[in-house]
Amino acid sequence: MSRGRLAAALVGLGAALLAAPASAAPAELGLNVHQSKDTGVDATSSAGLKWVRIDVDWYGIETAAGVYDWSVIDALVDRATSKGLSVLAVLSYTPAWASQGDTKGGGTLNDVPKAGTYASFVTAAVNRYKSKVTHYELWNEPNLEQFFEGTPADYLSRVLVPGADALHAACPACLVLGPGLATVGGEYANWMEVVLPAAASKIDVVTGHVYAGFPGPPGSSGPGVTSDSFFNKLESHRVVKVGGATVYEGPLSFKEEMDKHGVKKPFWLTETGLEATAGNAKEEAAQVEYYKKTLEAMLTRPWWTATIFYEAFDEPGQPYRWGVVRRDPAAPSGYVPKASHGFLSKVRASSPYFGGSKSDCDDGLDNDGDGATDFPSDTTCASAASSSEGKPVAPDAGASSSSGSSGSSGDDGGASSGSVDPGEPPPRDEGGCSAAPRAGVGEGLVVGALALALGLTLRRRRG
Repeated sequence: MSRGRLAAALVGLGAALLAAPASAAPAELGLNVHQSKDTGVDATSSAGLKWVRIDVDWYGIETAAGVYDWSVIDALVDRATSKGLSVLAVLSYTPAWASQGDTKGGGTLNDVPKAGTYASFVTAAVNRYKSKVTHYELWNEPNLEQFFEGTPADYLSRVLVPGADALHAACPACLVLGPGLATVGGEYANWMEVVLPAAASKIDVVTGHVYAGFPGPPGSSGPGVTSDSFFNKLESHRVVKVGGATVYEGPLSFKEEMDKHGVKKPFWLTETGLEATAGNAKEEAAQVEYYKKTLEAMLTRPWWTATIFYEAFDEPGQPYRWGVVRRDPAAPSGYVPKASHGFLSKVRASSPYFGGSKSDCDDGLDNDGDGATDFPSDTTCASAASSSEGKPVAPDAGASSSSGSSGSSGDDGGASSGSVDPGEPPPRDEGGCSAAPRAGVGEGLVVGALALALGLTLRRRRG
């Protein structure tokens, strides 16, 4: 090779190296643990996950103006950080002394706070924990009345804006996460329409919650056809057409709202999951399949950088079965794991995308969306050590639309179509803060009535 050609080649190589993006940080995974410093933290740590999402309940901490009891949260944060876990702290729920008024009945915990009170609490919380906690979510599902009875404007003026300003003032390096909306009915899109234009600059990471089934194979019924699917709520809303005429159009998804308002921030899914009774093989398999499809969907969506599953554990005697383990003080570890716990452990240890040290051909995921998982099922893998299962299927960038009398869904965005279709999940203990069941995720359901009628007396869950 001549000196000229060699020089040109070296220049080209240098330009290519400079243009090449730095390797992306691993996508983050975690569990909602509420206020459990034992089972919740231990189950998260033993699965190799990084994050715990905890309930920092304002009403239980600041019992009177300026009077604080941090003992529960101190113990929880210390236990989590001692195990190398990162903490996402959710600052929510109004104490009676700070309530602007219980305008809708049902107790004060979901009330709009008096001006200035929430910001003061945020300042106190951040000043106490900023050396150990850098991520704070400002309220939980404010679009559901059982958690916040105010309007989007109330949330902006009394929670998000003053809370974000207080947080950034107390800790410029700390991050504000929000608005943490639940995709129930269609109100979440209306809230995004108000929150993002007014306060996107205050939010460092956009968060939301999705509880919905994944689309089945083409021609099947279920999520995406007769109800909004996971992807309809996440990134591409459902449109149903009959004879070319639109007969139903769902609310815009999280990603569509972000794009509409030019919000170029990371997105964290801070709650999603599926119930499964410990020991019920069919339900546990469906839970694993739901987790699997969720993580496979993340592989082709770099804007979605973290998932914190709901939730860490089931409490014996309680009706909720969202956990990846069941607490059992008689067990050596203090809990009995479900299949989903083992699945998460496998993915976290193996998948390079999620920070593992093995390969795509031995990570428990269908990385290329061809319906086959790992070696030897996926024939593109020469061995378990093969670096790639193949090129991932690109997600559908357009809105899913349907035609015909029954409608049809958009594609599943590259997530595998397993044999178990979880469908629409049943009611759950939303956010770990209301012991009363809430309505399911179908359109048009009235949410929160039972919780409000019960006075919200059993909001918290603790391990």
